[in-house]
Amino acid sequence: MADHNAYYIWGEESYLIDQEIQKIIAGVAKDNGDEPEVVLVDADELSSMELGQTLEFSPLFAMSRVVILKKPAWLGKSSRKVRKTEESLQVLQDYFGHDNHGQVLILTSAEYNTSNPVTKFLNQQVRVMNIKAPLPTELEEWCKAEFSRRNIRVVPAALKRIVNSGQDMYYLENLIEKLSLIVKPDVVVGVNEIEEQLDSKQAIKVFKLTDALLNRNLKASLAAFYQLQEQGEHHLLILHMITRQILSLSKVKLYQEMGYSSGKIAEVTSQKDFVVKKIMEKSSRFSREEIRALFERLLEMDTSFKSEAKDPRILMETLLVEICSQK
Repeated sequence: MADHNAYYIWGEESYLIDQEIQKIIAGVAKDNGDEPEVVLVDADELSSMELGQTLEFSPLFAMSRVVILKKPAWLGKSSRKVRKTEESLQVLQDYFGHDNHGQVLILTSAEYNTSNPVTKFLNQQVRVMNIKAPLPTELEEWCKAEFSRRNIRVVPAALKRIVNSGQDMYYLENLIEKLSLIVKPDVVVGVNEIEEQLDSKQAIKVFKLTDALLNRNLKASLAAFYQLQEQGEHHLLILHMITRQILSLSKVKLYQEMGYSSGKIAEVTSQKDFVVKKIMEKSSRFSREEIRALFERLLEMDTSFKSEAKDPRILMETLLVEICSQK
């Protein structure tokens, strides 16, 4: 009999899976009258020992707890990880053999592998949910609603171009959010504006992260970073885009302190005027000494990624904390 305190959610659209996870967390909070402790684990390289430790729960420290295991490798098809799959299966069998009152377990994957022994076991133990990607008409309605929520008008042809871009919903959300900062209130977004933004795919993907870093908002920065990981973005690309943002910040701050207008700064730095204005609004959050120290730290990070066997996720989390910490 399926345990409704445990879920296996699979599908290609991470945005919709995360929306479903948030509904589950909200339901737990409502049932218990308090927010649960949420443990989010990027489980791609999670060992059976780490799995067992993650699943250990004591109600002495929290009334309720939600454990989210994102895309564990042992739910995939690779035959090279048979041993890890078997070991993880044993841990899960032991877990479901005990009373786990107060804890909700959520596992996710991009696809449902019927031949995987863990999948077969979970099928008998948990609630399995297939979150299907939206149909083109559904995606168009979602995009229209996202534009409307931000009070942006958009022509139908531009909506069609977004829907046919082949990008995932997280990317499209970032695209629409960026357009909301660029477009003036009296302007209707057309195909040309969409094409211009689609040409800068990587910048769109990391927009939420770089924007949160300029605000020195740690919670938003970590959330954006985890989202990028969910989308499969490589840590070196993320580091590169952060470096570009800090470089832009340093240039804008320099010319701003020299008394240049936003238009003049945009001209001498070859950046768009709206980008310059946004950075100028937030440049006071960083001193010149902090920016100089950040460049040194970014260089250290690049070297660490390429020469040391350290966990890139932990290194990136540490960097985000350092950037967001007000000196």
